[in-house]
Amino acid sequence: MKSTIASVMAAAIALSAVSVHAAGPYDGTWQVEAAAAGSGDSTTRRPRCEGLRLQFEVKDNRIQGSLARSPQGRGRVTQTGRGATPITGVVLSDGTVHAQWQSFNITGKLSGDRAELRWNGQCGPRVAMGGRIPATEGSGSSSGAR
Repeated sequence: MKSTIASVMAAAIALSAVSVHAAGPYDGTWQVEAAAAGSGDSTTRRPRCEGLRLQFEVKDNRIQGSLARSPQGRGRVTQTGRGATPITGVVLSDGTVHAQWQSFNITGKLSGDRAELRWNGQCGPRVAMGGRIPATEGSGSSSGAR
């Protein structure tokens, strides 16, 4: 009898350990891109905010990553650098995203392998579209992010 109880308890512990480490439906590396936005000045005719590419991780329905303002200015944001601060948030069971970076509130939706994020930035409303990066692609550098 004791060995049966011990076997049942061992199986229950093993099953709970497996379910705790199971990947969520949105787990992985995601990348989105937003077009340039805002009005530029009359001498350069460049937009106030450049287009950007951002990567973030989702693990157990939590968003994690870091972003930094580039010293080159013009609304440029990079994945790393001096003054990088965390981007944090959650992904609800239906794929709805609620995240924050500095004073920016980000909302959006993850669906399958597609992503759409929205926020109001210094250039006005922004929309970024993209998707999940297959595991073999996400292992490289993100130095091209802006």
